[in-house]
Amino acid sequence: MEFTVKKQDIAAGLYKAQGVVDRKSTVNILSHVLIESVSNTQIRLTCTDYDVVLTGDYSADVTQPGKIAVGAKSLFEVIKVLPDEPIHINSMENHWIELTCGSSRFKLAGLPPEDFPERQDVQDLKYFSIPKRLFLDLIDRTLFSVSHDETRPSLNGAFCRVMCDGDEMRVLMASTDGHRLSKAEILGGSSGDFVDSGEAIIHHKAINELKRCMEGPDEDIRIAFNNSNIHFACDEISLQVRELDDAFPDYSKVIPTTNSINIELDRSEFQAAVRRISTLTSAKTHIIRMEIAPGKVILTSSNPEAGEGHDELPTQYSGEGVAVGFNHRYLQDVLSVIDGEKVIFSINDQYATGLLTSPDDEGSLFVIMPMRI
Repeated sequence: MEFTVKKQDIAAGLYKAQGVVDRKSTVNILSHVLIESVSNTQIRLTCTDYDVVLTGDYSADVTQPGKIAVGAKSLFEVIKVLPDEPIHINSMENHWIELTCGSSRFKLAGLPPEDFPERQDVQDLKYFSIPKRLFLDLIDRTLFSVSHDETRPSLNGAFCRVMCDGDEMRVLMASTDGHRLSKAEILGGSSGDFVDSGEAIIHHKAINELKRCMEGPDEDIRIAFNNSNIHFACDEISLQVRELDDAFPDYSKVIPTTNSINIELDRSEFQAAVRRISTLTSAKTHIIRMEIAPGKVILTSSNPEAGEGHDELPTQYSGEGVAVGFNHRYLQDVLSVIDGEKVIFSINDQYATGLLTSPDDEGSLFVIMPMRI
């Protein structure tokens, strides 16, 4: 194989590949990127860890068709420090490749491209489309509460459900780590060829790779469900994700339907106060005390080795008082992603879960478990 490619094109593809390739795997080919010719003007880069398959097509001048498999990290490290000039790559004996750019020349070891895992046939998929901005909003509102505890695989990803709503798509994502719950829903895009509904649990690694691949201008992303896989396509990139083979818990059971206490707070002021109070919390518990009293909310923190903190926020609440403890990190996570100038905090008593919503973000809600104070 022999081709010439612009540095920015192949560097962009290899940058996206870094999060997918599995450098710790005992299967050596999984740390490599497969580069193959599509036509005399295009090459395709593919990498996988078996659960995620990333493919990208890039312009190139192909003088000898074929395919090569080379270490994704080593190739990226070389290319990103080369001058901004055309890069020439050709295959050699024993699966090595030679790379030249200006006065620079490198030889890199490779593996037989035939060892690379075969990709699933993605023809005849029924796609729907949705603006990247809307889908990224869903990710931002749910990714932070995904569990990283590998002993609870059903919580290691975000639950995604899609359904047609006329010519548009209704997309819901939810996640929980057992201590908090995030749920967000949007309506938009185009149903396209998609005529049914679908749902899956998307692993947090795949979600992070989606974010990496969707960097850039706001365009539509196309999504399809097929044989325990979800397919995403945007610009020159396509991502095939294997859904988690587990059942997501019925999160609706932990969402309070009625609350005796509902207070409205300025979101930015609430966020700033939590951030200030968090400086003197215990490094083990991260707990802050939130006391709801007539006309105000009192935030306090205590660390026997450092000191105490006290802050107050005005509110129009006039009912009975209640005090409850929360992990300040969970509050800050929610307040950093929820939309709108105001946030509604709802609770029943000191033992009940806290519910955070916003009048300007009707599709989202967040539930946080209380802590003993």
